[in-house]
Amino acid sequence: MEKINEPKKIKLRKIDSSTVIIGFTGPVGSGCTYISEYLPTVADRKKYLYFKLSDIIKDKLKEEGKDHPSTEDLQNKGNQLRKELGGSALIELLLDKIEKQWNKRKHYGIIIDGIKNAKEVETLRSFPNFLLISVQALTETRKKRVIEDGRFKSDEEFDKADNRDKLEIYDYGQQASTCSYLSDIIIYNEKNIAELEKGDYIRSIYIQYINLIEFVHDGTISLDTKPSVDELCMTIAYSLSKASSCLKRKVGAVVVDLEKYDGELKNPNQQKELPIIISSGYNEVPFGQLPCKYHPDYGICFRDYLKQEFAKELKFCPSCGDKIVLGKIKCNVCGSEYDKYIKTCSKCHNEIEYDFFCNKCGENIFDYYIPGGKKSPGKLMDMCRSLHAEEMSLLKLKRNSFNEQNNLVLYVTTQPCNLCANKIVTSGIKKVVFSEPYSMKESQEILDNGGVKTKRFQGVKSSAFFKLYK
Repeated sequence: MEKINEPKKIKLRKIDSSTVIIGFTGPVGSGCTYISEYLPTVADRKKYLYFKLSDIIKDKLKEEGKDHPSTEDLQNKGNQLRKELGGSALIELLLDKIEKQWNKRKHYGIIIDGIKNAKEVETLRSFPNFLLISVQALTETRKKRVIEDGRFKSDEEFDKADNRDKLEIYDYGQQASTCSYLSDIIIYNEKNIAELEKGDYIRSIYIQYINLIEFVHDGTISLDTKPSVDELCMTIAYSLSKASSCLKRKVGAVVVDLEKYDGELKNPNQQKELPIIISSGYNEVPFGQLPCKYHPDYGICFRDYLKQEFAKELKFCPSCGDKIVLGKIKCNVCGSEYDKYIKTCSKCHNEIEYDFFCNKCGENIFDYYIPGGKKSPGKLMDMCRSLHAEEMSLLKLKRNSFNEQNNLVLYVTTQPCNLCANKIVTSGIKKVVFSEPYSMKESQEILDNGGVKTKRFQGVKSSAFFKLYK
């Protein structure tokens, strides 16, 4: 049995290492299946085998007598299989199934839908021509889709499944947000496409992205194949994020002037001037300060340290007043046990997810009442020791001369928070392009009310940029 924290052992397989494997990931209702299952239809003479990772879970549940499992059933069983057999268990079982149907002479590639765990991505990375596509859409759009098609009966049912699907901290859980971060291409699937237009819509995705993958695989890529401006600038932002020492989320940002690039050209083939980089930044503690990881007083994320200190003083349930009695707190990664509430394991340095329900009223005390919890008035955002990537790039604007009439665009790997949105509105930025969504919907309202346009990034990410654009 493979333990979650053990190094991955790659199994030798019959599938040729040159095989194109395209994986799909995304949150509930984003449209992964809608797009991925139809791609083989528009692939012309390229023959792809299509598989859903969840079918492996359904087969196991069917053996147990559950022919019509709910989303919760699928999540529970998937977690159980990964916990018992290893983090890569589902993808290994699927690859076993694929090999039974694989014929190199007849098949060009493989499409795998429903990747939800980082270990699954890690296993597929052993195939040189594997690329992961993340399909994204706004929460309200996704919620409307799945309620209208009957998958969920209420907003509450969707929210429960969606929150769990995005990120369960233990290694064997649902990790849609992590998989999206690890993806190579992002598709923003916000529009509701009529059935008659489905073929044209998915064919456009095939031409723009899958063709690009095939050109590189076949060695037929054209010199005219160039990245978009968004792809260029976001790759720079992602590169900057690698310099961050943040233990939670590494973010990069770059401010560019797109005024000349967006100008009209009489000849569409005429060379355009590339955007001018005005400033850049990444999230980091101020110069001269020790990053949290190296700080002698705590050595973990400062906000987690504050939560631990708060928990020490929490003696009674804030809901009913009953005395708090903690059991053993166990690290889900290395198995270390603690007698007190702790956010980060001192041995393996992984974050510990611990649910403590009050014995009397059943309230989830730490999840709800520690700062940053669901019923806590503050998120401790203002206690973070680091400058945000957006802040650093905006502060540097003052060092560089620029005309406020220029078309300044901020590219950032993560959607700005409320504090950064306030600064962006007053800085002269005209537009924000971001990759990873953020949970604070108020930040979007601040940008909208301040007249700053926003755009979700779509295209090739930095992880595949130099692979697909040669």
